[in-house]
Amino acid sequence: MSISTPEKRKLQEQQIQAILKNPILLRKLTHQVYELLEEDLRNQRDRQPSYWGG
Repeated sequence: MSISTPEKRKLQEQQIQAILKNPILLRKLTHQVYELLEEDLRNQRDRQPSYWGG
């Protein structure tokens, strides 16, 4: 069974609110975002070494 767009959006909003209210979940989320950004920067450096001084 597929969830319709409005139902999906409501579920996402509930999940976001749960994360924002829970400091442990919020910390895990921010850590994951940080790791993704760090990985993206490494990938950018690998693609353009001369721009990053490499």
